[in-house]
Amino acid sequence: MMDFAQKPTQDGGTSCWVCGSADTMLFRQSTIGEKMTADAVAITDANYGVTAAVFRCDSCGFLQCPEISDVLALYQDMEDPGYALTAEPRALQARRLLKLVEKFRPAPARLLDVGAGIGLLIDEAEKRGFSAVGVEPSRWLAARARERGLEVVCGVLPHKDVKGPFDIVCLIDVIEHVSDPVGLLRTIREVMAPDAKLVMVTPDVKSVLARLMGRYWWHFRAAHIGYFDKTTLQRACNAAGLKPIHTERPCWYFNADYLWDRVMAYLPGRLRLKAPLILRRLTLPLNLRDSLLFVVEPHSAGNEKRPAR
Repeated sequence: MMDFAQKPTQDGGTSCWVCGSADTMLFRQSTIGEKMTADAVAITDANYGVTAAVFRCDSCGFLQCPEISDVLALYQDMEDPGYALTAEPRALQARRLLKLVEKFRPAPARLLDVGAGIGLLIDEAEKRGFSAVGVEPSRWLAARARERGLEVVCGVLPHKDVKGPFDIVCLIDVIEHVSDPVGLLRTIREVMAPDAKLVMVTPDVKSVLARLMGRYWWHFRAAHIGYFDKTTLQRACNAAGLKPIHTERPCWYFNADYLWDRVMAYLPGRLRLKAPLILRRLTLPLNLRDSLLFVVEPHSAGNEKRPAR
């Protein structure tokens, strides 16, 4: 697997993780005050705007943070009890994603979830008739999934206990966390059946909201080390032998008190208020149109009938 992150450029950056160009220049200075710990990569972390130094590729526009290219060790030690508290709305998200999956490949089919967390998508997929397995780098999250009786192995791809071919692979809010996105997609391609579909979601750094919020956009986080837009994500797919066949802006679900706390994170400490108790009982759909959802297939896949966009 080619590791672009190991090629230094003249200005101290690294060659582009998407196109391989050496023309990367400093885009934004680091705002990380201390050495990163596993807490910094927690899924529910709310330190928005905090990133390592961001470099921009002058050839394709991809943004990357090469100073923390090896985040796997942090993820292995990461624990996030707050994530489990948001399981109900995240399960709603999983059901919505699976409804889309079923338009392309209904059950029964083999499904792999890469970055499975505590197995919420695995659980919902099995309820819908899929044979589902997951792989998760966090030892703590993988253990919580297994406690729930779900088949989630600890580690990353390739993994000796994760063998293809799979009919569906899900990569939901994962690719922005890795320093070799093309390599990850190639590894996934190797476990996909010839007519399989990969469903992936990632933040869109060129979305209207990202441009309006600038460095305070909530997806600028220490855990995110690669920032895609529609063009760079499609380029990464093409380099891995995959072609996009469907795109959309995904909708997410949140506890209302969770959203309240996230809004309060932008205010000075003295102005922050606790969420009213009534918000704990509300779950809200939210689509800020600042994420991308791609459905892709191997270049060699046939021209089977597809749902309209």
